[in-house]
Amino acid sequence: MGGSPSAGSRRLSASRPGGCVRPAEADPVGDPVRIVGVRFLNARPLLAGLEAGIAAQFPYRFEAGEPSLCADRLAEGNAEAGLVPVAALPVAPEIRALPALGVAARHEVRSVLLISRVPLERVRKLAAHAASRTSVTLARLLLAERWGTGPRVIQCEPPLERMLQEADAAVIIGDPALAIHGRTNLLEVDLAGAWAEWSGLPFVFAIWGVGPMAPVGLESLLERSFDYAEERWGELMPLWAHAHGVGLGETRDYLERTLTFRLQDQERAGMQEFLRRAACAGLLPRRDEVWHAV
Repeated sequence: MGGSPSAGSRRLSASRPGGCVRPAEADPVGDPVRIVGVRFLNARPLLAGLEAGIAAQFPYRFEAGEPSLCADRLAEGNAEAGLVPVAALPVAPEIRALPALGVAARHEVRSVLLISRVPLERVRKLAAHAASRTSVTLARLLLAERWGTGPRVIQCEPPLERMLQEADAAVIIGDPALAIHGRTNLLEVDLAGAWAEWSGLPFVFAIWGVGPMAPVGLESLLERSFDYAEERWGELMPLWAHAHGVGLGETRDYLERTLTFRLQDQERAGMQEFLRRAACAGLLPRRDEVWHAV
């Protein structure tokens, strides 16, 4: 589809946070609108237009980092929009979720794994990557409700070998999970698949959130960023595969058939049900209204 992106110098590397400033179409007053995204492969379609610096009615600055950074920056008032972990919404009431776009799955996803060296009912200590806020909450919920255990969570970074030296099981997400899925010779639970089997609903891992100072037109900019990816899908796919060290066929299957980016009623219902069950289990605060009022 379409020609290749023209603003190569403005495209952010997936291997490290970066930033670029896009001038507005007109001459507005004020600082650039700050937008933060996630540097995993699963977010690249949502970020494509922002990385390329598509035009907006206001100047904006885009940068990428860990999922938890997006939520923290937004909650602290240091960004106006961010691709935030869903589990951040109940603990940051100033963040409102936009309903149209996110990173979701209706079945097994391969990039969000609970890996254990013991039977799941015997997990007493769970190692968690700092970036995995929503996935850790989901793992704890499933371990409690399906396997009757409530492990202590410790912070530990990949690789998996190091995490399992410290704990009985580990939560691995994003590109590191894709790299080891099906190759560990350990007990692997695909958390999206386990949720779908348990609840009958899709799981939403991340969603665009906005703060109270989000300008008019920001939601449209985020939607056009994904439109940019859809229009140039064939050209962008090999670039994403190369940047993340994933084979082209696997990248295509992952982004086209495994993940969902345009959220429907079913995805939004799944997100609300996850927040409700996590609150009932005492894993998250209760928050009845998370959506941004249009």
